[in-house]
Amino acid sequence: MKLESIEVYAAHRIHFLIRSTEDPLEADGPNVIHGLCQSPKRISSVYLYDKIGTELFEQQCRTPEYYLRRVEAQLLRSHAGEIIELCGCIPIVEFGAGTAEKTQTLLAEYEKRGARCDYFPIDVDTETLSEAMYELSLAYRGLFIQCLGTTFEKGLRALPRCPEARLFLFLGSSFGNMRLPEIDDFLLQLFTAAAPGDFLLLGADLDKDPVIINRAYNDSGGYGARSTLNMLGHLNRRYDGNFVLDDFRYRSQYDSHAKRNDVSIESLGDQTVTLGRLGFTVSFAAAELIDAEIMWKFDPDALVALLDGAGFSMVHRWLDPVYRYGLFLLRRK
Repeated sequence: MKLESIEVYAAHRIHFLIRSTEDPLEADGPNVIHGLCQSPKRISSVYLYDKIGTELFEQQCRTPEYYLRRVEAQLLRSHAGEIIELCGCIPIVEFGAGTAEKTQTLLAEYEKRGARCDYFPIDVDTETLSEAMYELSLAYRGLFIQCLGTTFEKGLRALPRCPEARLFLFLGSSFGNMRLPEIDDFLLQLFTAAAPGDFLLLGADLDKDPVIINRAYNDSGGYGARSTLNMLGHLNRRYDGNFVLDDFRYRSQYDSHAKRNDVSIESLGDQTVTLGRLGFTVSFAAAELIDAEIMWKFDPDALVALLDGAGFSMVHRWLDPVYRYGLFLLRRK
């Protein structure tokens, strides 16, 4: 088949069920003000992932200290065949699909079996989604893609009815970046959208030696720190702010008792910042911390109990013994 024909054929296997043109943060100004009026002050982690922040995070993922992506990818490569054997070649729904780099390990298993794969990637970044899905369609001829360029909540509501079981993917340890009420809300939304017998494959980081965790989030290249401080730059650009990034510093520390890594931004002195577009001014004291991000490091049995209580029973789990990262396959009751 000629290259032009392949490209046309590939393009015909991609459709957008939702292609949101809305800026997901367009109306978020009141939430920013609310967060900066709390004690302690807080900036939502959604401000990590503008273009600059995403590029810095990608660089952090390539550092030797940052084990999470590397270990999860290895687990998928080692066990993709087992996962497909347990689930079958069923439709895949992925949260935060992005470039679907790791998901390709599963897609290759479908291709190896000569099986069709109906794939429903959900992501708010429709530009990245469009580019990545086109490349995937060229690589996997049995792949049929229906994109949901929107939030998780809206994407779940827009999923078409399916007569067979589906495999929901939530990789990258993103589940552990949610605050506890957000985890409860997400699991309730997923339980409501899923049908009995649907599968969930969840990637989750586990409690381990604090040295390993602290190294991952305090990488020698400083990418984690620069990515977090870019949140202030993101606020500057979006809301006409005057944060001076050099007047703040990054803090990350693992609390082994709480099994939670806390990322904060510390003010290096008494200072006042204005977000002109919001008509809002806020003062910071020297050494005052702003909550920026959390990363839960789960006990595997406690995680299974949490998921079971939310309506998802354990099918199988694969744990890396060195870095203690896990893939958990569950089924909706």
